[in-house]
Amino acid sequence: MNEIVKYDNYMNSLKFTGFTVTDFNFLMVLCSRTRDRDITEITIPFEELRLKTAYTRTSIQKFRADLERMNEKLMRVTCKLRTKTKTIMFVLFPTFEIDMEKQELTVVVNEKFKFILNELVKNFTRFDLKEFIKLDSKYSKSLYRLLKQFKSTGKLEISLNEFRGKMDIPSTYTNRDVMSKVINPILKELQNYFQNLKCTVKYEHKRGKPVSGYIFTFTPEKLDKLELKEPSAAKPSELQKELTQEEKDKLIDEYGADMAEDYIKRTTQYHCCNLSTIRKWIAEDKEKERSRKPKKNTFNNIPQHDYDFNELEKALLKR
Repeated sequence: MNEIVKYDNYMNSLKFTGFTVTDFNFLMVLCSRTRDRDITEITIPFEELRLKTAYTRTSIQKFRADLERMNEKLMRVTCKLRTKTKTIMFVLFPTFEIDMEKQELTVVVNEKFKFILNELVKNFTRFDLKEFIKLDSKYSKSLYRLLKQFKSTGKLEISLNEFRGKMDIPSTYTNRDVMSKVINPILKELQNYFQNLKCTVKYEHKRGKPVSGYIFTFTPEKLDKLELKEPSAAKPSELQKELTQEEKDKLIDEYGADMAEDYIKRTTQYHCCNLSTIRKWIAEDKEKERSRKPKKNTFNNIPQHDYDFNELEKALLKR
């Protein structure tokens, strides 16, 4: 059975500066291991990591150095989420442990933001890990992920600056270099993975017609049966498209119309819209509100406030 990588589309907005082909391979194995699993720590034996990433170097010290280099780069990838009232910055994998005695890598996923990797219902990118590993170029790997986000529409439109940033293209490259050294090799390597893949250059309506961006088009992919079923992680018995009117009336009587409608909408997005789940979510949120107090920093006495993760959840669901 093919191993699948699956993550929230938010991951495609991040810039993996300085990442090599090997770094991307390591990262996607980590994403694959956390897919749809409610876990915050994963341990991978060196041999498994070597096998899945097609790592060919034999020196164990070189392997360790490559892991350390990837870890350091990944910890510099700062994630940022904005709500109406807050800006929150974090790293997705805060802890890496390379155990040379046990010959294994242990990675901790940020507990508060694990939903980016393993609580995916909608707006996610999904692709085959082995297919990704086979790609030779870091540029091909980067664009491959972006195109997979739009595989149902077959069209990715991106500005010049955004493309340069996400591809991590050297600032010394001219637009002509971008086409000859980045885009053309990408199109050649990805033609077997995206049918009729083409790139159209967009120009500004100014003197000299400067490049403003690119439009990548390809034949849309049909979602297979497994992929269509995959977003729903709930058991068949737990699935419910909507509440009965009697159940809605009960919620409105207990919690008021605004709160009832809000939680009905949220649970519907997660395909778990039933009376018991809504009551549980409301009870948990109310308990959090009662226990939420400003925390004091022992070093500088600055109040530390809890994040509003309901807002973050809604922000991600809109992506």
